[in-house]
Amino acid sequence: MTDMDPLQMQIDLLKAQAETNKNMYRQMYASDPAMAEQLCAQLDQSLEMQIQMITQMMGAADQSGFVDPTQVAGMVMEQLGYSDEDIEHAMGDGGEPTHTEKVLGDIDPSQFGYGDIVNVISSLTELPEPDPQPADAEGIRRFEVLLTGIISTLNDHLLDGLDVEPRDADSREIVLSILSDYWGVEDRESLIGTLGYLIPEGHSMDYAKALEAISNGRSAEDLHTGDMDEDDVAVSDSRFAFAEAYAGQIGPMMLRGWDLGRAANVTRWGYFVGFISEDEAWGILDQIADGCMDAFGSWREYAQSYMFGSMFWKCPYGPEACYENLAGLMFAIEHLLTEGDWKDHPWASGRA
Repeated sequence: MTDMDPLQMQIDLLKAQAETNKNMYRQMYASDPAMAEQLCAQLDQSLEMQIQMITQMMGAADQSGFVDPTQVAGMVMEQLGYSDEDIEHAMGDGGEPTHTEKVLGDIDPSQFGYGDIVNVISSLTELPEPDPQPADAEGIRRFEVLLTGIISTLNDHLLDGLDVEPRDADSREIVLSILSDYWGVEDRESLIGTLGYLIPEGHSMDYAKALEAISNGRSAEDLHTGDMDEDDVAVSDSRFAFAEAYAGQIGPMMLRGWDLGRAANVTRWGYFVGFISEDEAWGILDQIADGCMDAFGSWREYAQSYMFGSMFWKCPYGPEACYENLAGLMFAIEHLLTEGDWKDHPWASGRA
């Protein structure tokens, strides 16, 4: 056996688990292929990050097998887009830990639970943010682009206009792959169909249905249907338990940032590949922006909603998956609020 066999075994196991979950998604959402492929795409992203982190950790180990946590932290920050200066400040002698590190550092990923989710999301109030203010027409367009800030930061997309990447053939192919592989969007019709799900409904509606069942005294089993297999039942029960944990405290509006933020990204991707025109893209983003301004009063509130919705989606995959997912979102949000575009562009409190 070679020295890399244990690593390859871990990677193969992760890939096998991912394929099992993808098959579950495709069965569960057989009537909604776009949703199935969206979830499969997100699973692929998570798998890629896990493989990279495992490989990086093996590279950070010395001959005795010791892993330097500072080196690993620096690798992860680099992977998430932090500059060399930021990494040096955070990892160097006497450097203050980031907000994300402070909040997540003492949590055991294997024990990450409902209370931890609330505490982590609530901690965003400690981050600085300029006061919201009304925006003129140009400011509203800037605001609409920045609603894609979280995914754009994680994907290293442009944030200075509708285009998500420089205009070239390779970039178009990449974005076409994102839409096809991650969202099941192949053309204009399927793009509009996906937006038609995300903007008015999305996971907010799924969470609302679970809350309605709970308020009527129904159990998780009452939401099972005849076409569900064991995996489907497990996902349904996990999301029911998630809603039950927050019933009476957190309502469906807390997921709207998750749904609308993803819709904004899908809009920009759809425009970039030519499925919708520039005027159509701005019109859709106008609708999304109005929904966000009605629901939230700051970038922090919007980000908290995005994080909570992401946890509702991720909860069936266990505490460690939720922890890793939330850590990535936290890094992106902290960057946007402390040194990125949200720092310099206040939340739009309305149209001037």
